[in-house]
Parts: sequence; structure tokens; C-alpha cells
Amino acid sequence: MKKAIVLGITMVVLLAVNQAQAAGCQIVNGSFEDNNDIPDITVQEPNGWDVNIPAGAFLGYVDDDWVTDANWNLTLYTNYFHTFEVNEMAMVSQDVNLTDANEIIFNLRLETDTHEWDPSKASAFVLIDGDVVWDSNDLSSGEYYDQSYTVEDKYRDETLHTLSFGIRVKVAERLWRTYYTDWDYIECTEFYECGGLLAGDINRDCYVDLYDLKIMADLWLSEIKTYYRCNLFTGDDTGDDGGTVTFRDFAVLGLNWQQSSYEEE
Repeated sequence: MKKAIVLGITMVVLLAVNQAQAAGCQIVNGSFEDNNDIPDITVQEPNGWDVNIPAGAFLGYVDDDWVTDANWNLTLYTNYFHTFEVNEMAMVSQDVNLTDANEIIFNLRLETDTHEWDPSKASAFVLIDGDVVWDSNDLSSGEYYDQSYTVEDKYRDETLHTLSFGIRVKVAERLWRTYYTDWDYIECTEFYECGGLLAGDINRDCYVDLYDLKIMADLWLSEIKTYYRCNLFTGDDTGDDGGTVTFRDFAVLGLNWQQSSYEEE
């Protein structure tokens, strides 16, 4: 009965959050949920995203083969046995207002159909207006959660900027393996100066509040690794390994509820 009451209260809170959601720094369909399964994004673009994939060189789809939030993720990958030019790339993009943006965060997986990902051959990247602002560089095969790029002041100018995520090939040669980049939970946080993030400040806005509660509630009882800051309880001898969002995590968030780490100038 107590759990039902708590969940009921959470639902009311979430309704309030949805009505009060801020408009700034919003990336449309960052978890690729709006269209469900899309076998070929060159035929049907994910809602909110423009697709730029050179014919024959790359492919892409929306599927559920590596989800870190809800049900779907985006995959961009090299076409098998294709001969590439240096810096040939495929990407999805959208125009965003970064005036109040602090960080752009995302989850990424790198893998190939055979052997390890070779960072000298290919990389994942983030572009703003065609300039590389984040690159996987020396990262090899693996899952990388809460990767981030801190938005530079030059992009906070109240105009729209083209934000892109993709894969590029670094060599001019035929690739004998397929390189896959899986993208999920692409979001941005608003600009604040914090004195150190509090436990429970999941969206990094210097406050532990309804917005953080909404993120945790969306991941209730999930065993996914997204937003490791949601898994606030790290486990003890009860057998909880900290990999599932439960009441223990909500209790940790509650310790700093309505607290702020905002730095006054």
C-alpha cells in the first residue's frame, strides 16, 4: 500500500514537471523514440533529425539492439568491403539553440563485426556547424555512458546552430570490417555555475528538484546503464548491485531534495 501511495505521488509530481518543463536547450527526439523501428534512415528520417549518409559508403537504422533509455537507439555504420576516402562521414543533424546550453551529453557504443574497433581507422564524432567539437579519438570497442562536450561561449549567441552526430573513416582504403556506432540519450543541460554537483542532481543544473525526479521516475526499475547518476545507491550486503533504479536511489535523491550547489557571482 505504501509503495502505491508513493508511486501515486510521483505521478502527480511528474504531471507538474511536464507542465513546467523549460523550453531552452531542447534536443528533439534525442533517444529516437518518436518513430520506433526504422530499418533504413535514408528512406525514413528519424523525427527531428536530418540524415546525411553517402550512398554506398554508410548505412543507418533505428532499432533496439543497444538501448540505454526507453526502447530505441540510432545505429550508423560503415558498409562492408567499401573503399573510403579520408574523412568520409555519415551523420544525423538538427538545428538547436545553444544560448543557455552548458553540456551536450550522450551515450555511445563502438563495435565492429570482427575484432576490436581500430581508432586509427574510424571514429565517432560530434559537430557544431561542421566543426568537430568531440571525437572518440583513442576509444576502442566498448560502451561509453554520459559522454559530454562543454558548450563554448561562441555558440551561446541566441542563433540556431547545426548539431551533428556521426561516424567518419580516417583512412583512404577498403575496410575489411564493419564499424558500428550506436547512439542514445542525446540531451543537453542548461548553463549554470555549480560549486560541485550534489547527489541527485542528475541533469546537472545545480538543483535537486522535480526535473531530476522525472528522470529517475522514467527509469524506474530499469536495469539499463544510462545516466549512471540515477543509480545513486551503490549496493551493500542486501544484494543490490546498484544497477537498478529503486526506492533506495530515490532515498539518496531525497537527502539533497530542494538543495542547491549554485555559485553566486
